[in-house]
Amino acid sequence: MRIRTPHRFSLAAAALAAGAIGLTGCSGSAGDPAHAGDGRDDRSTVTFALDWAPNTGHIGVFVADELGYFADAGLDVEILPYGSTSATQLVSAGEADFGVGGQSQVQMGRTAGLDLVSIYRTTQTDTGRIVVLADRDDITRPADLDGRVFGGFGAPLYTALARGTIAGDGGDGQFEEVALDTGAYEALSQGRIDFTLSVSTWENVQAELDGHPYREFRYQDFGVPDQQGGGIVSSSAYLDAHPEEAAAFVQAVARGYAYADEHPMEAADLLIEANPDTLGSAEALVRASAQLMSDEGYLRAEGLPIGAANPASWDAFGAFLFDGGFLVDAEGEPLAEEPDWSLYYTDEYLG
Repeated sequence: MRIRTPHRFSLAAAALAAGAIGLTGCSGSAGDPAHAGDGRDDRSTVTFALDWAPNTGHIGVFVADELGYFADAGLDVEILPYGSTSATQLVSAGEADFGVGGQSQVQMGRTAGLDLVSIYRTTQTDTGRIVVLADRDDITRPADLDGRVFGGFGAPLYTALARGTIAGDGGDGQFEEVALDTGAYEALSQGRIDFTLSVSTWENVQAELDGHPYREFRYQDFGVPDQQGGGIVSSSAYLDAHPEEAAAFVQAVARGYAYADEHPMEAADLLIEANPDTLGSAEALVRASAQLMSDEGYLRAEGLPIGAANPASWDAFGAFLFDGGFLVDAEGEPLAEEPDWSLYYTDEYLG
C-alpha cells in the first residue's frame, strides 16, 4: 500500500468530519494503462480515498494491507489522504476507485446526483452522539438545548441529527448554529458553544482518557432511526468496468475488519505501525477505540455477514431524511418522492 503524505490532524476530530471534509489528490482509475501493474508483481492498482486522517474507522483497510490480504487478492492499494474535496465526490467523479462513505452520505449524495454505491459497511450502527460538558448542570437532556449554541460542521446531516434528537425529547429543535468544523471540540471545552456532535468511538474515548468525559445523548434514544454509520463506496461506472477488482478489494477489506473484530489490540498496533506520524502519539486512544468497537459490536452485526447492508436501517434512516425535508435532487430541489433505497447499496462483492 502506498499512502500519499497526509496533513497533520487533530485527534479530537478525526472521524466526525466524514463527508464534510475530503481530499485534494486525484489519481487515474485501475483501468488506465499507466496506472496498472506499477512493477508490483502485476498487481492491479486501485485507489482508496480517506475521509479524514487515519483512525479506527479505517482499521480494517490498514489491517488488510499490513497482513497481506490485498496482495493475496492481487491488488496494490494506494491511499489518497483527505483534503478539500470529499471522498464521495472523488469517487463519483472517477478520481478514486473506492472511498470512505457512510450510509447517510450515500443517501444524501446519490439523491443529489452523485454516482455512489455503498459496497461495504464498516460500522453497523450509528456512532454519533450529541455532547455537552459534563459539568453543565443546566443541560441534562436534549430538550435543554433549545435556544443554545450548536457548534456545527457545515453539513445539513448534522443539523438534522441535532434537531431530530432535541425534538424527540419534546423540544422545538431550534438553536443557533455556528460552523466550526474541527474547532468545535476546542470551542466546547472553552465554553464558547453549548453543544456539538461527536463520534463515541473516538472523541468520547479521548475525553475519557483526558479525564473529562462528555455528557452524551445518543440520537436513537430520542427517536432518530439507527443507521450503518461508516462504510466504503464506489461508483456504478467503476463497478461496471471492474467487477473483479471490486470483489477482490471488498473481500480483502472484509478479512481486515473481521481480524480487527477478533483481535482488536493487534489490529490497533497494525494501524499505528502503518501511520506512525499521525497515530504514533495516540497509542492509548487507538487501542481503547479499537477495543470498544469490537466489544460493542460496531464492526459486525449479529445475523449478518460482516460488512453486509442492513436494509431496515437504510429504509428507516432514509425515511427520516425524506420526511424531514433533508434530501434534494441534482438541481437542489427538495425530493417529491422517496427513493428506492435498495438501489443505493449492494452486497454483491462480499462473495
